[in-house]
Amino acid sequence: MDNQMPLERTSEGANAARVHEVVVLHHGLDPTAIREHLDRVLSSSAFRLSKRYAAVLRLMVEHGLEGSQLKEREIGSEVFGRVPDYDTSADHVVRSAAAEVRKRLAQYYQEEGLNDPLRIDLQRGSYVPQFRVVSEQEARLRPSPEETLLPDVAAASAGSRWRSRAWQIGLLVPIALLIGVALPRLPDRTDSSMNRFWGPVLASNKTVLLCVGTLGGGHQAGAPPSPDSHMTLNDFHVFDYETVHMDDAETLARITGWMQSKGKPYQIASQSQATYADLQRGPVVLIGLMNNDWTERLVNDLRFSVVRTPPNILAIHDRNNPGGEKWTVDYTGPYLNLTKDYAILDRLTDPRTGQVVVTVAGLSVFGTLAAGRFVTDPDEIKAIDAIAPRGWEHQSLELVLSVDVIRGVPGRPVILASRFW
Repeated sequence: MDNQMPLERTSEGANAARVHEVVVLHHGLDPTAIREHLDRVLSSSAFRLSKRYAAVLRLMVEHGLEGSQLKEREIGSEVFGRVPDYDTSADHVVRSAAAEVRKRLAQYYQEEGLNDPLRIDLQRGSYVPQFRVVSEQEARLRPSPEETLLPDVAAASAGSRWRSRAWQIGLLVPIALLIGVALPRLPDRTDSSMNRFWGPVLASNKTVLLCVGTLGGGHQAGAPPSPDSHMTLNDFHVFDYETVHMDDAETLARITGWMQSKGKPYQIASQSQATYADLQRGPVVLIGLMNNDWTERLVNDLRFSVVRTPPNILAIHDRNNPGGEKWTVDYTGPYLNLTKDYAILDRLTDPRTGQVVVTVAGLSVFGTLAAGRFVTDPDEIKAIDAIAPRGWEHQSLELVLSVDVIRGVPGRPVILASRFW
């Protein structure tokens, strides 16, 4: 197209193979319009609370408008305060940030920017954005921006893509499967509380995504980078964004066992691997709260949300009773002294994705483990029937659970508060 001009780019890094590619900038757009579009993007919920990711995107856009080739070290130096000649092969902060920027751009174009006529595309491995106008055909079809930004993922079959992701979680999946197989097959009583709770998930003809939190999830300074040629096997095995707490792994195993007992197909991903596009494909079970960014995103719009108070106290807050009791956990105290934990158990249709979502999410891992047992134990889950309105199996619900903890071992949870609609 004669209104576009190719630019050459080579990857940098001491040990990186020099990869030659062509990046195309759209010169038919008014830079003022692009900057106004950027301001809308940065003021969205995807970016406004993250100054560094916003700064990375703004720097990329400004360099892109100038036609200059922005390098990884420049971003590291200007945004993250690295020395100008720092070793990019050992420090992945920029690559991590770029991955998060792509993820947040996709979120913006799927949510607040759905009807925005402009697009900023950032291809994987590139720091030069592409600017374009949404075509009439694209406006009609509305393809997933995540698939546009990650063509290698979109081109792969669903099965091979998920096999790849499951492999990245390391030993978690085989452990979960082994524990899940060991769980007894539950009787198929269509009127049981288990079936009433899980009915909307099982009724879907789509594969269920089981998305588990990681040690690197939630409120971290850096975003989860994708494994690359610079990461050693040793680094990968201790990488926070691929590490799952044992209690969360047990919760995943219990839910896996339930899905297997019902013959329901499922896929597993860590919170750092799951994309917004993945959450749009079918029912989702989110395991973990403060270690799972997707859970935080959902519950913060609901009646029972989570607030953080300095120095490091987490609390479940009831929007309908702001002056009432807040259920709290203090992360600064010795963990063996913790005597109470709390969990949020939700089942609803996510208004953004249109898919059924279940959250099994404790303020700490003890609450998550207790909630996981609650939703997979036919005797425990009967407690919902005692407080729920008739026909609750067809309604959305939010529950707040409380559980006693004795030296790191959670007991049986009780329901403190609920909402059905």
